[in-house]
This record gives sequence, C-alpha cells and structure tokens, in this order.
Amino acid sequence: MLSFNRRPFPDKKKKTWDEAVRRYNLPTGGIEISISGDYKPKPAKNFFKPAPVNVRQEKKAPVAPVATSPKKPLRYIATRSILLTCGLATLGNLPVYSMISTPENDKILSLTDPRLDKSSPAQIIKDLNLPAVAVESFSGYAVDALPDATQGSWSMRALGDNDTLKSVMSELELTKTSEKLLKDSAIEQELKHLKAGAYILTQVVDGSLQQLIYAKNKTEAYIVSATDEGFTGHWENDVFEVRNSKVAFSVKHSIPRDGKAAGLSKSLIRQISQVFQQDVDFKRGVKVGDKIGVIFEDFVYQGESIYTDKILAAEYASSKNTFQRIRFTLEDGKTGYFRPDGDTELKRTAFDRKPLEGRMSSGFGMRRHPVFGLRKNHAGTDFAAPRGTPIHATADGSVKFIGRQGGYGNVIELRHSEGVSTLYGHMSGFKDGLKSGEKVKRGDVIGYVGSTGTSTGNHVHYEYRINGEPQNPMTVELPKVGIMSEPEMHAFKNFASAMGEQLADLRKLALVDKPATGQTGG
Repeated sequence: MLSFNRRPFPDKKKKTWDEAVRRYNLPTGGIEISISGDYKPKPAKNFFKPAPVNVRQEKKAPVAPVATSPKKPLRYIATRSILLTCGLATLGNLPVYSMISTPENDKILSLTDPRLDKSSPAQIIKDLNLPAVAVESFSGYAVDALPDATQGSWSMRALGDNDTLKSVMSELELTKTSEKLLKDSAIEQELKHLKAGAYILTQVVDGSLQQLIYAKNKTEAYIVSATDEGFTGHWENDVFEVRNSKVAFSVKHSIPRDGKAAGLSKSLIRQISQVFQQDVDFKRGVKVGDKIGVIFEDFVYQGESIYTDKILAAEYASSKNTFQRIRFTLEDGKTGYFRPDGDTELKRTAFDRKPLEGRMSSGFGMRRHPVFGLRKNHAGTDFAAPRGTPIHATADGSVKFIGRQGGYGNVIELRHSEGVSTLYGHMSGFKDGLKSGEKVKRGDVIGYVGSTGTSTGNHVHYEYRINGEPQNPMTVELPKVGIMSEPEMHAFKNFASAMGEQLADLRKLALVDKPATGQTGG
C-alpha cells in the first residue's frame, strides 16, 4: 500500500482539494494500489535539486559491489594465443611443431613424436648444403674484392703475333711492373702465350699499376689486381665486356665541344675528321644543325666504360648531303673506311704515281739531255734520292726483265694487266733473289737507287707504258681495280647493311637534339 502524506494547504487550496475529492468520488485519507505479478520497480529519476549546503544530510554507508569476472569470448582468447605464440617463435624462445592427426581416436601428434614411422613423409629430413661461415659478398658467396675501375687512367694495346707481356709493358712504360708480375708463377703461366688480336688494358693510379686486363675475347678476361703482398690474378667471365656503343648529336657550337658533351672521348672526336676527310671540309664546311652519328668499340669493366677505341661506323648529315663510312679490314690486313653506297667507292687505282718518296728531278716530254746536250723526248720521270734508297713496284705484276740494258744501266721491267708495263732504271742493285718471271705485289721492294748507265747522279728513271708506248706517269689515267674479292665484297655488304640500319636509328636521335637559333658552328 502506498500512502501519500500531504502537506497542509492554505484554506483556499484545501477547500478546492476537498471539492475535487467529493466531485470525482475519490477516497479520502489515502490511496491503496495493488499490482499483480512479479514486479520490480525501476529506480526513479531524481528530478529534484540537491538540498542546500546548509542542510545536514545523513550519509549512508557505501555498499561494496559484488565482484564479477565477465567471460571473454573464445575468439578473443584464440587470436591472442596465436599472436603470443608467433611472437615467441620469432624470438626463438618457443619451438614450433607441426601437428598431424592419427586414425586412432583422431588424436593429434607432434611430428617429433616417436610413434611416427621413420618412412613417414613427416620424418623425411634433408640436409641443406650451406656454407659453414656466412660471408658478405655481391651474390651471397665469397668473392675477391676488385679495385675501383674509375680511378687513375686506362691504356689499351692490341696484341700482335710476336707480342709478349714484357714488350707490351715496355711500350706502356711499365717495365719494372712487368718484372714483379712475372715473379708470380701463376700469373706468368697464364700470360706466357698471348693471343694475337687480343687486348691488354692497364689501369695506373698515382704512377703504379692497379689492374691489368688480358681480354682474350669480348667477354673472357684474365684480371690481375694489385694487393699489399704483390699481385693476384684470376679469370672472369662476367665483369668485362667489349661492346658497340652509339652516340648521336647535332652541331650547336663545334664538333669537339658538342661531341664531348655527348660523351665522346678526344680520340673518337679526332677520328671523326679522319673518317670523313674526303667528304667534309672540317675547317669551313661544318654548319650549325649538321648531325653526326657514331658507332664505336667500347670496353666496359665493372659496369664502367674504361676505354673507347676505334670508330666502327659513322654518318655525317648536312642540309645537302649525307655521308656514311664503314670500317672494314681486308684479307691482306689493310683496314679502311668505305662508303657502302656505290661500287666506285670500293675500287682504287691499281698503280702508285711514284716508285719512291723523293724529289722529281726531271719530268716527262721534250728536254735537253743532261749528258748529250741535245733536245730529246724524255720517256719517263726521274726522281732523285740518296744511293741505296729502296725502290718499290708501283702495282701488282711479274718481272718481265731484270739486268743491265744500255743507257738504263741496271733496270727492271714489270708486266701488268691490260697491256701495261713499268720500267725502273739506273739502279745500284736488285733485291736479293728476284728473278725473271717472279710475281711481285704493289709496294714490294725490287731494287735500290743508283746512277748506273747514262746518268749524272743518283736517281730512278720511271716509265709507264701502255702496249709499249710511253705515257706521262703523273697525268695518265690509271686503271682501277676492285679493293675486295667477291667473298670480301659479300661480307662487307652484309656488315654495311647492319651498320646502316643502326646509323639510321641514330639519325632520329640526332634530330631530337636540335640546336637553338642563334648558335654558330665551328
């Protein structure tokens, strides 16, 4: 039963309350409320303001809360356990075992359980072939550290048939170093027989040899390095390479300046003028905007270009003309830069104009004879030179006559193709062993300057005849012969075609490198 204690009202309010009770037939004195069922009243909200501070309130003793331990979800416990286990396993403080199930009662066994059969896949263990000591290196295995390839200066020497390490080092002014190298028996054995056509490259730092590379081919090299104890050598297949590099640029200021900015060495820049000496006037003909492409031999060691050698192919393109030159070595060992755009370029004159380098003392035609004083036709050209100077055959041929003949004194006559013959007079002597009918090559020595026969001094009298009729050797139109044999021509055409495609690609790169307006060439 709930009871309500009413505060006394003033008379007016009390009268109003009594009237309301009587009007709605409400009981007087209190109200009883009955609630059936299991009812737990909710705590009532406190809508009243706290009591003033000057009103004393009785404090109730605090009731101690009942201690409860809420249960954690199973997923929470599982994830925390896995994280803890992984952390301890990483630190190596807790061994981690794989588990397998058995057909017996679905039990879980560790892989290390002795009940497992040794033939079980879980028990198959293989040893790994790992090094006993960890060594820091480029690829994870022990290697010898190589000296820095970018220090000092590099030199290169192409090897000939009779070259030895001593002769090469002497030419490179490293004679004392070669003696130290050869004291090492292993190095001496590897460098005892040098292959013709291979290369020796040397790196000198502060006047001392730092490295020597014997490049047997384009990738295989024997590398000698300086150490505190002396030198050590070993073969390498992956740190040295000879490759073809390419550079293209447009002329903005001058070829030396722009070539250097493009990455060409001084040697390669000098070679450009030599390659195109018959095509371009490098003093007055170079213009701003001219485009140059170069393919050259590049020696790369430890990823660095240490030496650049000969130009293999080059192109010079002006506003009017485009010239290409391809480097090619003939069967006789002679090397030249040939134009691949015409057969005439692959031909040369079959004869030299002179049999020796000397002063022309008397020309072809009518003259007063120096001995007889009479005007007489001079059938050849005289070249003065000291006695004993070698005389060379001016073309390929065979000996038609060798011996003494009247006013010619000691004379040789050579027979050539197409009815041409040449004569060499007043010799002091002939080449040893030279006989009639023997074949000679252009440039071969056939005799020596003298003054035999009708002569007033040491000189050689040289005649050029066509079907027996003397011609002026200095002005006659000389026949041309093919520089290359048919197999050589075929090989050159294939090589030139491949190089030509690369030069065309370089031309596109040079077009991108256009000069700004207002620049001048050099």
